[in-house]
Amino acid sequence: MKVLIIGGGVIGITTAYFLVNAGVSVTLLEQNSAGGLEASAGNAGFVSPSDSFSWASPSALKLAIKSLIYPDMGIKFRPGLDPHIVPWVLKFLGQCRPGKWRQNTHIKFRLAQYSLTLMRELEQETVIQFDTIDKGIAYACRDQKALRGLERHFEFLSERGLELRTLDKDELFNLNPALKSRPDIYAGAVYSPTCKTGDSQKFSKALVQWCETKKNCQFEWNTKVQKINMNNGKISSVLTSKGEFKADTYVLCAGAYSGILSRQVGIKLPIYPIKGFSISAPITNPDMAPTTGFDDVQKMVAVSRLGGRLRIASSAVFNGFNLNHTPKDFKSILKLAREVFPGVADYNRAEYWSGLRPMTPSSTPIIGASRVKNLFLNTGHGHLGWTLACASGKLTADNIVGELNPKFPPDFF
Repeated sequence: MKVLIIGGGVIGITTAYFLVNAGVSVTLLEQNSAGGLEASAGNAGFVSPSDSFSWASPSALKLAIKSLIYPDMGIKFRPGLDPHIVPWVLKFLGQCRPGKWRQNTHIKFRLAQYSLTLMRELEQETVIQFDTIDKGIAYACRDQKALRGLERHFEFLSERGLELRTLDKDELFNLNPALKSRPDIYAGAVYSPTCKTGDSQKFSKALVQWCETKKNCQFEWNTKVQKINMNNGKISSVLTSKGEFKADTYVLCAGAYSGILSRQVGIKLPIYPIKGFSISAPITNPDMAPTTGFDDVQKMVAVSRLGGRLRIASSAVFNGFNLNHTPKDFKSILKLAREVFPGVADYNRAEYWSGLRPMTPSSTPIIGASRVKNLFLNTGHGHLGWTLACASGKLTADNIVGELNPKFPPDFF
């Protein structure tokens, strides 16, 4: 069997890995250079079942209104004249009911837990290095009221098996010594010790090299899909900037661009691109750099140590496919970095990034067979693509080769 994957971010590459492990011949097409430059390149670095909460929740509208009042918060609306935002928002609001929120969060959490297990197995098999740190993630609050509210919020995942601990101020500072320089900022944190951090782009590039040397896998970089050709209800070929590619089966893993490409074969995917920002600054004081993942819950800013760099990420901007950014977009990120981790990194030498998260109204990904006979989908992972990559890649491979997974039936997503 020959499989053609469209999209070479972390989702497409992990899909390729599990397919070639199943004995399938794989070709992957990516419009950017190796490892991808989209959401895989600049995310927060969290591999975190603890972040499985669906964005569509009963409190979503209140949070959106609050973000309009407080510009330092991570949510911003700049939809302009984008015609796709209205139907997406209407579907999103339909998912904000308590029952839907519980269902969607439960699905994401199950998938995230499975993905974390698969990632650790992959690490053992391939021995690839991607600046991973297995010391958990601390979700910090600036006052006791917020901390108590966060504890109640996390009860939903705790009841489903996520290990969690509440840290007082001293325990939080012992995990992250840099916080001691500003002891007045945080009241404590909820700590998820089984989560981890790592560089998804470094992971992707290393996994590509492993696949190329060990398995029957071909990667075509800087290859833009121009047209998907159909014949008798099936995809017959894909025309690209490097010519025509044919396969028996096709997998769409193009992230935020999946909805654009799927329209060529008559499929409307409910995916909206939500822009995020991050900076990566060289660490100058390793002894003071964070030893866990760190999340300022109230400011919606996440921090990870990725080797010799400090990654600080934030924002969910509704702005269509606009990838432009200005220094103003990074103001809140830099403000928090200098406030909370002063002297840890050289923020004047930071690299700036913006990218698009492929978000569905339910916050759950779209995985499985489509109504086009030989097309499978693996897309719509939103803010949790790095966390869910291994599980969604394995489930896609299982679906294609016909292997049953009792945990997740073929139509589960």
